[in-house]
Amino acid sequence: MLIHHRNSLDFVDNPITRISVFEPINQNAGAEISYATDTSRKSFHLPKPPDPKSARPMAIESFALDPQTYNEWMTEVERYLEQQKSL
Repeated sequence: MLIHHRNSLDFVDNPITRISVFEPINQNAGAEISYATDTSRKSFHLPKPPDPKSARPMAIESFALDPQTYNEWMTEVERYLEQQKSL
């Protein structure tokens, strides 16, 4: 795990001794990360990852999708276009 610190030389004199990862309590946050040195501890939350079902591919990415998912999305596009014709 790479941890960026404003002064990376601090870790030379005060190395990280423990890293812990916890499931988030807050449903709007990602995993909680905690790291400690001999003299301090820091905790933060990672960003919550997006729901994979809500991700929409860009045109070039469409061909890299699972074929079943691609087929389902194309069916939705066709249904939408049919609805637009009837308006």
